[in-house]
Amino acid sequence: MKEIFRSILNIKKGTKPTIPLGELRKNYQEFLSCKINPEDPSYIKMYEWIEAHSREFKEIPSWELLYERAQKEGEETILVNLKEIASLVPYWGGDYKAILKDKFNEQNRDSFRSVIENTWKIVNSGLKTKKRKGKQELKGIADAVSYFSSNSRDFIISTTDVKTSGDIRSTQETEEAKLDYQKRKRDPAAKLGLFTNLNKIDEVFRGIKLGDLFIIAAYVGQGKSTFAVNLGYQGIVQGLNGLFISLEMTFEEMRDMIYVLHTANLEWFDNLEFKKLMGNISYSKVRYGELKEKEEQFYNVALDDFSGRANYGQFRILQASGSEMTPSRLEMELENYRAELEEHGKTLDFCIIDYVGLMVQDKERKYGDFNIDLNNIIKKLKMISLSFDAGRGLRVITPFQINREGFKEAEKNGGLYKLRHLSNANEAERSSDGVITLFTTEEMKEMGRVKFGCLKNRDGRIFSPFEGNIDFTSKWVKDFAQEQKDAAGDSMGIQDINLD
Repeated sequence: MKEIFRSILNIKKGTKPTIPLGELRKNYQEFLSCKINPEDPSYIKMYEWIEAHSREFKEIPSWELLYERAQKEGEETILVNLKEIASLVPYWGGDYKAILKDKFNEQNRDSFRSVIENTWKIVNSGLKTKKRKGKQELKGIADAVSYFSSNSRDFIISTTDVKTSGDIRSTQETEEAKLDYQKRKRDPAAKLGLFTNLNKIDEVFRGIKLGDLFIIAAYVGQGKSTFAVNLGYQGIVQGLNGLFISLEMTFEEMRDMIYVLHTANLEWFDNLEFKKLMGNISYSKVRYGELKEKEEQFYNVALDDFSGRANYGQFRILQASGSEMTPSRLEMELENYRAELEEHGKTLDFCIIDYVGLMVQDKERKYGDFNIDLNNIIKKLKMISLSFDAGRGLRVITPFQINREGFKEAEKNGGLYKLRHLSNANEAERSSDGVITLFTTEEMKEMGRVKFGCLKNRDGRIFSPFEGNIDFTSKWVKDFAQEQKDAAGDSMGIQDINLD
């Protein structure tokens, strides 16, 4: 810790500072963002003095100033530390970052060892933990698993190689910006995202991108889960790898829905034997084993085709009850699947949670108020989307239930919602990068119609509301332009998306 503090103090040799003031300020900013815990009480107090001085006077305090204060307040330990600090060699730039990284990793290892030891105590003899309302004893395997999953998640995303700061007036940054632009210019699709296959949405959002929290908002029974499953299928087709967390439907139901969606893929139009069955395989008949002979033949062919597509992404479905899916468990499931994909040279690109309102807060972070807990869960989802996979990011998609008052108002307003209709969770508005709404009535359902609206697009304009189609036979979601293309046999893909 002495080397770290040596490099954030203004110490002079003669009349000249031992660290250029510009580098000293950079060191201090690096220290503030590195999440290192000073640990020793004397260093904690010294840090408080430095932080207070910097905040008030907009400068790094000198060594002499801290020494005089320690003398006045009788802080003998700080005086000893300051003398030792002054005798050390200062670091800045990459050297200082390396010291911070080493110390951070050391503290992480020590903290993780403590978590493991406490977990073992809970299994064997029990562990008393301080809670807001008195003390609570954790004991047994179930409590041990809950404790470990909650307290170990911070270690999963502990370091990042993603750049988070830099002097944008420097030549280095301007040259990096030029190189980044050329990369995007050569491969514009690389910076795009997961497409919905609905043209108006894709033209505005240009796909759901890494780091995005994307919310599908609708009232009960309006098709938000169906649309979420469609997004999962589109991700697979686009070669992205995803994890689907089902908190309402069973694994088999979700699996079969994806398989039936594949029978509606427009590429089947080129298959002379089965093109008339494209989009006509009933999900309900699959679930009840009622397909006719030719339908069953096509369904089996489609399943074999789906599993044999080398260019399709991987897709795992996890069924869990809402009471089991906490933010900490979600992080563990994501990390486990990421590690599994990494062994095969692949990345985890998106996660769909159906739906966030059924998640529960971790015991150690639960307030007991549904609205507060839900807001904190949504905030955590956004943090996961940004920091997942050492800062690479993750597309996090989740349906969200609009309140009854919002639905009634939308009925009077042509199917249009407002952000205030996101019941119980203001964080859904603040943390999300995109909010898509779905609205339908019983009459619209009979015609397979659904109205799409846009409440938020963090990166740009929102699209005008439009009506799309939900085929309740195959669960395929499409816009009317695609309905016209079906007969013409246009193949599905992103080639129709305007990249300009």
